[in-house]
Amino acid sequence: MKLTRMIAVCGILLLTVAGCGRFKEATLERGIELFLENRLDLALPTLETAARMCRDNPDAHAWLAECRRRLGKFDAAADAGYAALALDMHHAFAHSVLGDLFAPRFSGWARADADSAWYHLREAVKYDPAEGSAWSSLWVAAMKRGEREMEKRAAVQMIDSGFLSKPILAYNRWQLEHLPENAILLTNGDMDTYPSVALQEKEGLRPDVAVLNVSLLNLPWYVGLEAERHGIPLPCERSDLELKCAYKDEDGNLVTVSRQIISGWLEMHESGRLGRPLCAAVTVDKCHLGPWASERSVLCGPYLEIQTEPVVMKNDISRLARSVEGLDLTAFEGSFTSPVDRSPVRRGCTDEVAGNITAAMLRYTESLVEADRWAEAETILAKAEDFDSRILAGGAHGGRMDSLRLRIDYHTVQ
Repeated sequence: MKLTRMIAVCGILLLTVAGCGRFKEATLERGIELFLENRLDLALPTLETAARMCRDNPDAHAWLAECRRRLGKFDAAADAGYAALALDMHHAFAHSVLGDLFAPRFSGWARADADSAWYHLREAVKYDPAEGSAWSSLWVAAMKRGEREMEKRAAVQMIDSGFLSKPILAYNRWQLEHLPENAILLTNGDMDTYPSVALQEKEGLRPDVAVLNVSLLNLPWYVGLEAERHGIPLPCERSDLELKCAYKDEDGNLVTVSRQIISGWLEMHESGRLGRPLCAAVTVDKCHLGPWASERSVLCGPYLEIQTEPVVMKNDISRLARSVEGLDLTAFEGSFTSPVDRSPVRRGCTDEVAGNITAAMLRYTESLVEADRWAEAETILAKAEDFDSRILAGGAHGGRMDSLRLRIDYHTVQ
């Protein structure tokens, strides 16, 4: 009888421990879920609870470190990152978080230090070559340090690690392939920049194109490096780059260093001194291009080409046709976000990039309608409708699509 009771008690204790363990796991999972949804204020207390309950779990401390870093709690983020490494010195995620925490470009931390960032980012990819986020940070750090081989390797590894999804690579391939020869392409963010430079390095695709990220153009060293690398004339003396800083104009608008550089190139382009086609990804906000850029921009599919004079026709119908007709839309199906990408910002907006393909097809449809090419317009619109129904970010252009459908159907009935 006593033996039976002992067995029963042991069973209850085992179930309690197992239940407690599952509760700990569920708390950590919920914290990660909230983090990936970019609900950081809710994720933080959940991850702090998970880290307290899962003291011996380096993953819990690494996720907490990343959440604190993104909320600007830098000292506390470092504490959590080092707690993860104390449990597992080979923890790639923790090294990656610390790398971004120390990186002057990403961090407003008083202890930011480029050498420390470099160390942790390299440790991250040494212990896990699939740590894609670290490779993306290493790409920038390697450029800054003049480590060309590491820069190339980082770009390639962003593809090989799975950090860049197949649909986002297909989108950037589409963006690159249709650009004019020797174009300068201004890009907006991570996912119209990283994949393009990665494709250039891994596949040798369009090495003639200078892919320049608008945000990075705020860094004088990046401007000087890319100008020298691609043979792009600077709008000022190289020695004056370091003297540039952001300021507010007479209307109180912030004029960033990037805006100053781009404005200088626009003036050189207008006078014929730039010597190369100047283009911008459709993801770039026109506020970065200057007040008169919209009057001179022509849509050519996945990019805008900026002309030297104001234009009447806002669409280049021949280049729109080349970029849309024959496009294998199956290459863009599925999520544009990689499952290994931990950035809540990228996870929240990258799928929307697919809508630019729908928008290009609709703009081409509108051009065909204006030219009374109704049968062709019907073909392209049907293609756009089908594509938009199958992408994760579908529906953003519903009103525009419905309006075109009504016009085309009305004309067909008539």
